[in-house]
Amino acid sequence: MSPFDTREPSVIVLTKVPAPGRVKTRLAPALGEEGAMEMHCLLAEATLALAARSGLPVGVSLSGPLDSSFAEALRSTGVPVEAQAEGDLGDRLRHALRGPGRRIALGTDCPLFEPAWLRLAARSAAPVAFGPSEDGGYWTVAIDPPQDEIFRDIPWSSSETLSVSLARARAAGILVELLPRCLDIDEPPALGQLASSPRCPPAIRAFLERHGVTRPT
Repeated sequence: MSPFDTREPSVIVLTKVPAPGRVKTRLAPALGEEGAMEMHCLLAEATLALAARSGLPVGVSLSGPLDSSFAEALRSTGVPVEAQAEGDLGDRLRHALRGPGRRIALGTDCPLFEPAWLRLAARSAAPVAFGPSEDGGYWTVAIDPPQDEIFRDIPWSSSETLSVSLARARAAGILVELLPRCLDIDEPPALGQLASSPRCPPAIRAFLERHGVTRPT
């Protein structure tokens, strides 16, 4: 059954069709535009592999053409793909998390999470569960039932993203559970931290080594 239809807990990965200068742009100073695009693809691949290991149904909410080779490659592995909504990240999250059952939205910037953490999100008794990221945002959010309040008027991609989201939840009387924290790969300094992690996927570590990214000393 498609994760877009099921009432069972399911994971929706939000990502973009890769193109130079369109994805992981903040990593371009360290990797170049082509390297940033390759990193985007590796992060998406690693995220989907980890999500599949959770045992939960997984789908992709995709920004970009649904007839692209990237979308076709996803579908060829059995992953259902739908178009992302227009608007800011809050609009896109509301769309991805719509429908019955517990939905878990997952970005592709935190490839060090454990699949078991998604199962924790699926089993949480709280209406909302956030997975904090090191940069002040969150790497995942799980909801059931829909909670539009936590996606309104949020300073996205900032150090206050999670704190403001939690304040919105408190103001609305929504119980929240926090999942384990995870490193977010958005800025060049995070690349060295990623390379030093024992959980860094081998393909990403090899890519970083080719680009001269060294582990922090």
